Amino acid sequence: MAQNVISQGGADEFEYPKNLKLDLRNPRSPDGAFDSEEDVIDYLVDHADVDELIQAILSSGWHDYEALIVLGDENVVLEGNRRLVALRILADPDLRARLKIELNERVGPAALPNAVRIRRVPSRRDARDYIGFKHINGPFKWDALSKAKYAAEWYEDGGDIQQISRRLGDRHNTVVRLVNGWNVLKQSLAHGFDLKTTTKKPFPFSHLYIGLSRPNVRRYLGLPTDDVSAVLPSNPVPEEYLGNLQAFMSWLYGQRGEPSVIRSQNPDLNRLVEVLGNEPARIMLEANRNLDAAYDQVEDKELKFSEVLMNTIRQAEDALRLMGNYDGRADLMGAGDNLRRTVLSLHGAMRHAKEVADAGDDVDAD
Repeated sequence: MAQNVISQGGADEFEYPKNLKLDLRNPRSPDGAFDSEEDVIDYLVDHADVDELIQAILSSGWHDYEALIVLGDENVVLEGNRRLVALRILADPDLRARLKIELNERVGPAALPNAVRIRRVPSRRDARDYIGFKHINGPFKWDALSKAKYAAEWYEDGGDIQQISRRLGDRHNTVVRLVNGWNVLKQSLAHGFDLKTTTKKPFPFSHLYIGLSRPNVRRYLGLPTDDVSAVLPSNPVPEEYLGNLQAFMSWLYGQRGEPSVIRSQNPDLNRLVEVLGNEPARIMLEANRNLDAAYDQVEDKELKFSEVLMNTIRQAEDALRLMGNYDGRADLMGAGDNLRRTVLSLHGAMRHAKEVADAGDDVDAD
């Protein structure tokens, strides 16, 4: 039993908040683990709406509606770090000053409990079902990165991926993708990728775990392509492909002043995947980080022309249907004149191209 337990009733106890420790392995940590409790506080304040919780406690007082889940005698809070951070901020004026948090009313005794209700568990494994339900299926959902980290650590601890998927209420393939994304992200962080210097905010983790399901990406990273539904091990990218891994992560997210080449997941992620499967296009991307120019080496130009032409016809037909709304504005008349000249030029160029093609067919026939 931990020291300084105030009282115990059934499975729950009451503990002084000052004796509780924040979890440095909190699943919300974007790069594996936090270095200090100060880092946990800073991250939760920035990303977990701690301000809202503080205001709620100020207005209504502290309510022990749910026990904090605490690891054995270590007093590490596995579930309830956000609530513990809110209590620390309310109790510590110096911490509020460091975080630049101003309260709109005085902190009264109702907001500062002498003790909070806790429930001890002997290991992280024993807490997983509850925490997973609450944050992955329940009303306090984690983002995909937190979910991936949690599932990956569960799997590494001996969990069965099918069972983990059922417990997390998700499809098997989705959980496998999340775990694989986390394992590759963790390896990239260990070899120089820096989350703090990315240019995509907030961090779009889905770019990575979706990309890793594509054969072109797997070949570029030296990963097996025969079964994309299998769980990758820790450090899955072979050493000789680590340079490719860092380039891929930089293209996805930007790095150290070089912007991401992904403006939006659709269509840019698919374009990047196609570029990685075409050597001249990939070399161009490696040289200048210009995804549009690289994709131009891959794209079917005839298909692109057909798509643009058909879209142009549809838009012109839409404009014709709306002609009844034209009010005679001179600037729109000018735009119409420009459209007429463009269409005539396009039609003339197409007619010439067809004549050249027909002439070639006649020569071949002779």
